Amino acid sequence: MFPLIEIWYHGDVDIEYWEWSLGLIYVFALYLYFARQKNIMILKAPEYKYYLWGLNAKLAGGVIFSLIYFYYYQGGDTLAYFYSAVAMRNMAFADTGAYLDQMMGDNSLEAWSVYTLDTAKPYKYLFFDARTFAVLRMVSLVALVSFKSYLISTLVITSASFFGVWACYRTFVSYFPQLSGKLAIAFLFMPSSIFWGSAILKDTFTFSAVCWWVFAVDEVFFKRRKVVVRSVIMFLSGMMMVIIKPYIFMVLFPATLLWLLYFRVVRIRNLLIRFILVPLAGVALVAVSIFVLARMGDMFDKFALDDALETIQVTQGDLSNSTSYGSNSFDLGAFDGTWTGVISKFPIAVNAALFRPYLWEANNFTMALSALENLWVLVLAILAVLRAGPIFFLRAITGVPIILMAMFFSLLFAFTVGVTTPNFGALVRFKIPMVPFFISSLYIVNYLAQVKRGMKNRGLNFDYGSVRMGTAHLPADLHKVKTRDRAKRNKPAATAGSQQ
Repeated sequence: MFPLIEIWYHGDVDIEYWEWSLGLIYVFALYLYFARQKNIMILKAPEYKYYLWGLNAKLAGGVIFSLIYFYYYQGGDTLAYFYSAVAMRNMAFADTGAYLDQMMGDNSLEAWSVYTLDTAKPYKYLFFDARTFAVLRMVSLVALVSFKSYLISTLVITSASFFGVWACYRTFVSYFPQLSGKLAIAFLFMPSSIFWGSAILKDTFTFSAVCWWVFAVDEVFFKRRKVVVRSVIMFLSGMMMVIIKPYIFMVLFPATLLWLLYFRVVRIRNLLIRFILVPLAGVALVAVSIFVLARMGDMFDKFALDDALETIQVTQGDLSNSTSYGSNSFDLGAFDGTWTGVISKFPIAVNAALFRPYLWEANNFTMALSALENLWVLVLAILAVLRAGPIFFLRAITGVPIILMAMFFSLLFAFTVGVTTPNFGALVRFKIPMVPFFISSLYIVNYLAQVKRGMKNRGLNFDYGSVRMGTAHLPADLHKVKTRDRAKRNKPAATAGSQQ
């Protein structure tokens, strides 16, 4: 194969034949492991029928991403991440002490000056930024065992990140097993999540961390299984978000508190006590969130609460004026420098994050694919509201804690990225952590509406309390109208017509 791009200090680079061969061996070994796991688990967990399909989609996303960035873009942040990590990997052999110091967080100018032309040098804009440097450290560990292959490293990171997504998918399936197929679409098969969440980028690590966090919170506080191990997972996933993309944690943390507090409030049967506790719980949610996030301000840097307003304005201005995005930018309107002004952008920002770019706003192939996905999401959202009805839609969200958490996180996260990312090129990548939660919420609410209609057709009353912890205890066909029930309803009308 011929050299395609030139990387500083690394010379001409390409995906060589041996990388494809070794990649096939790695994928085959993965297939054997996952196939064995599927055969062991599928009898007691039917959702494992999507196990291999989910892995294949994830790996395909990583390979397609690699091909596009080598053959089409011929560069990009993903290659800068990898070859900077390769330089760190080379340092591990040239000066193990210096490498270990850097793995402990030393990204000073003195640390960078240790690199030579023999080891190659990391990109400065990645090395000196604490967020991107955290990614370099993790990727360098993979580079130690991947023979300095970009393709093999991508496959390793992609397959490792799949475990977090799968764990979160199974969390939702445990509450709504009747929706295993549709939840698989939300978590395993959304094109944007597959593509942007399967590469050597910050998004792959943080997307998996969000999924691990939700899984661990559910296991620790609701199912109470393997509490110590799951607590460690929760801590590590939380730290990964804080270190790499702290604004994700700043949105997910209050959503988690809402999930925990609201679950305990809605279990109270006394209406008077609940009426008193609901506003108190709301105040406590806001107070605890502000207190914890404020105390962690040093870890958030420019994303700290004290600097958030300025960060929003600066980021919005930088991205909207960036010539690299061309006509992909969109206008949120003027910012007046106050929180009231920022909050006033909520509808526009959320709409942009969830449903834009529209088809007519796409001016290239990749944006057209994103627009098609957004059109599908928009149609799904409209149908969910129409089929359930606006009142039931809202009551279902507020009546089931895990849906409330998912929808609250989705909308707040959509607002956060929408108000700070006024261009479609970055937006389609930044928003992927909330995509499975928003899609899942729509599917679940629509299903609950079908359950309500199915129970009504059988002369039963629908109780929101009965589905608070999901629908695993309900018959699998309760949401369907049985043929004999339909015949009974139609028979009187047919009889009346014949008599006339």
